[in-house]
Amino acid sequence: MHSSIIRSHSTAAACVMIFIGIAGCASAPVGAPVDAPRLVVGDHWQYRVIDNLRRGLVSQLDAEVIAVAGGSARIRLDYADASGRTEWIDEVDGQGGLRSGTLWREAPRPFNPPVQLLAFPLGEGKTWRQVIDTLHPDTELRDQILIYGKVDGRHATTVPAGGYDAVYVYRVVQLDDEEFWRTRTTRRDAVWYAPEVKAPVREAHEAEYTEKGGGPDMTTIRTESTVLELLSFRPGGR
Repeated sequence: MHSSIIRSHSTAAACVMIFIGIAGCASAPVGAPVDAPRLVVGDHWQYRVIDNLRRGLVSQLDAEVIAVAGGSARIRLDYADASGRTEWIDEVDGQGGLRSGTLWREAPRPFNPPVQLLAFPLGEGKTWRQVIDTLHPDTELRDQILIYGKVDGRHATTVPAGGYDAVYVYRVVQLDDEEFWRTRTTRRDAVWYAPEVKAPVREAHEAEYTEKGGGPDMTTIRTESTVLELLSFRPGGR
């Protein structure tokens, strides 16, 4: 996937306000906690991805479960846009934790412990934090990935695949990519998870980092502003 960079304090602030507005929408109670999905071979999701840093460019993401064994599932992902295709494999454990794959735009890699992007079961008001120790791939210096998430009830949403009474999750992912000249990337996610399709039906991502040094020239760099929406879901095991 490609990284678009826009230097704009005002636009970044506006996007943060939009995010706050989304998170503040009226919600209904989650009800019984939502357990991790039971993935089976053949489960297939198709998403469209709208990139707001590239003038609304639309691309496509396909995901399909290709193997289930030993409490883990392997998911093949295929991303296609005007410049070509990229394919990789994610491996998730029985609780939905990401054991290996990609969190953002880096090459696939293992994670120990698995990354809890969604900390099942998803119960009303649940919050979680996770710290994952890593080694910087270039410098081999120790670093960390930081995760924060909160369940904020059920929010109705409509995507091309239909209407869903989804569990809404607000999440912050801080990556292990800090350099001497810039802070780590912080990505803020709004996630609408629908148990009936075993996956999110909609995600909105806003990512940025800040140049170090202080003073008037210090700039916040936006690196992602995307919306992912479910086009279709086909259950496997048939």
